[in-house]
Amino acid sequence: MSDTTLSDMTLPFADLERVYEHLAETLDALPESQERLFLAQLALALAHRTGDVARVMAAIEEARRGIADVSA
Repeated sequence: MSDTTLSDMTLPFADLERVYEHLAETLDALPESQERLFLAQLALALAHRTGDVARVMAAIEEARRGIADVSA
């Protein structure tokens, strides 16, 4: 991987909002029975584009902790 830092590779908040909105609209358009499959396919597509297994594993853990925080 290049010398790009983690902060150089994050989305600005406005772009993150756009992604969230598009993701929410996409999920709303899917049958509930397909949501998990879609999210798994999306995660794998993004992981493939990331090209760094440590960053992908860290993102999985970040998402898991986020769910645990909401459930607590």
